Parts: sequence; structure tokens; C-alpha cells
Amino acid sequence: MRHRVILIILVVLLSLGFSSCATRVNRVQTGTADELTGYWNEIDVEIVCNALLDDMFSSSRYRQYASSLGERPLIRVGSFRNMSDEHIDTAIVTNRMQDVIFDSGLADFVVDRSFLDDLHQEQYYGLDYSAFGESASIGNESAPDLLLQGSVRTIVQKDGRHEVRTYFVSAQLTEVETGRLIWTGENSEISKEITNRSVRW
Repeated sequence: MRHRVILIILVVLLSLGFSSCATRVNRVQTGTADELTGYWNEIDVEIVCNALLDDMFSSSRYRQYASSLGERPLIRVGSFRNMSDEHIDTAIVTNRMQDVIFDSGLADFVVDRSFLDDLHQEQYYGLDYSAFGESASIGNESAPDLLLQGSVRTIVQKDGRHEVRTYFVSAQLTEVETGRLIWTGENSEISKEITNRSVRW
């Protein structure tokens, strides 16, 4: 009887132990999750991209350039290099830049070169298999007037368990034909003070 009681207690303790080790996931709305590490996140992307492009579209040089064209400039978003001390998927930055440009109504957007392979395959497929006169013509792609590029850098200050991380996101807009710089900007709004917990054994 005593052994049976001990066995039951062990089973209960083991089941409690396994349940406490199980992974728990809570679904949250984008932009509302608590910051767990202090590293770059989706809220930072939103703030920086909106601020930089607001500055670009409101700059006198961009307005003068657009006015001289007599139409909305065609912009292609190029690469944003990660030169920070942490892993940042800058494709998220470029995609957000593309969305803001497209929604602004102040410029037209030319797709990233990485999408052109699929576009070309579709064009050639149409030439081979579409009904006569219905396939898309080749060689009529719109060339961009301007190329938007940039980088992400960090400055990190540490003192014991305390750390301050400041993100510097720079961008520049260049005329493709001449290489002339039309606009340049930098955003350093994202600065985070992090206090790491001390480890106790």
C-alpha cells in the first residue's frame, strides 16, 4: 500500500513537471507584443520607414525633381545593408519602404529586380502558349528614375548590466541616369535602454 501511494505521488509530480515545461504561445496583434530583448522589431521598422519617407517626400529637392519631370517619379527600392551588431532582416525594411511609396501617391513604384525573373518567365510563357495577339509584349518595362538605398547601423553603450542601443537608419535617393543625389536622410529615433537581469544560481 505504501509503495502504491509513493508511486501515485511520483506520477503526479512528473505530470506537473512536464506541464510546467510545456511551451505556451499567446497570439497577439502586431505591434502590441511586449519587447523581450530590446532588439530591432516590427514597431521600429514602422516608425523609421514612415519618418524617412515623410522627410523625403516633403523635401524641397524631391519636390523640385518631381516638378521638373512633370509626372510622378518612378522609384525602385534597392538594398538596405545591415551594418549593425545584430541580425536584422533588411528585406522587411525594403518591403515596408515599398508599401509606403506605393500608398503615398507621390511616386510610382517599380518592382524589385528579384521579382523580374518571374515576370520574364511569364512573358516568355505567354509568347509560346497564349493566343495570337494576347501575350504581353517584351521590352516595354518601365525604367526607374530614382533608386532608394540605405543602411542600418547601431551604437551600443554598456555599463555592467545596463545597455543603451541606438539605431541609425540612413537612406539616399539617387537619380539612375546621372548618379545625382536627390535626397539623403537619417533617422535615429530608436534608442533603447536595457537592464539585463543578474543571474543567480
